[in-house]
Amino acid sequence: MAQILLFHHALGLTDGVRALAAQIEAGGHTVHTPDLYDGALFTDVEEGIAHVESLGGFDVIAEAGMRAAAQHPQASVVAGISMGVVAAHQAAQAVPAFRACIDIAGLVPLDAFAPLWQPHTAMQVHLATRDPWVMDEDLPLARSVAATEEDPDKPAVLFEYDTDAHLFMDSSTDGHGPALTEVLVRRIHELLA
Repeated sequence: MAQILLFHHALGLTDGVRALAAQIEAGGHTVHTPDLYDGALFTDVEEGIAHVESLGGFDVIAEAGMRAAAQHPQASVVAGISMGVVAAHQAAQAVPAFRACIDIAGLVPLDAFAPLWQPHTAMQVHLATRDPWVMDEDLPLARSVAATEEDPDKPAVLFEYDTDAHLFMDSSTDGHGPALTEVLVRRIHELLA
C-alpha cells in the first residue's frame, strides 16, 4: 500500500484535513500530514494567505514541503490541498521517488519547479467547477493539461466537482460536501490501486 504526504491548505492542518487523511488511510494506505504552519490555524482563507506572506511567501511553503519529503523518504505519493499544491508540486518535481501527485482545490503550472513534468509521475487533479478561487486560472490550466480521448498523452487526469465550495473536502469548513468527498476519496483510491 502507498505512503502518502498530504499538504494542508491555507487554513492550516485542520481537523477536516486530518479526517480526509483518515478516509484515504481507510483504503489501506498511510497518510502523513506535515504541519506547514507549526500549529497555526485560521478560519478564513485570506487570513491564511496573509500568514503565508508573513512567513516569507509560497517559496517558504514549498521548502517546508521539501523538508517533509526528506523526513518521509518511503512516501511515493504526494498530495496538496489548495495552497498545499505548491509544496506537492515542488516535491513531485524534485524527488524521483514520487510516482503520483494529487492536486485538490488548486493547481500550479507544470513547469513551476522544473522545465518539464516528470514523465513517471502520474497526476490527478480535483477542482470545483464553480469555485471562485480556481475558476479563472486553475480550472482552464487543468483542462489544458488533462488527458482526453483525442490527446491521451497529457500528464493529468482532471476530475471536476459541481460546487462553489473551495474546501468541499474539509469537514471542518462550512462548504463541506460529504458526498463529493466520498467521490474524491474513491478516485484517489482508484489511482493508488
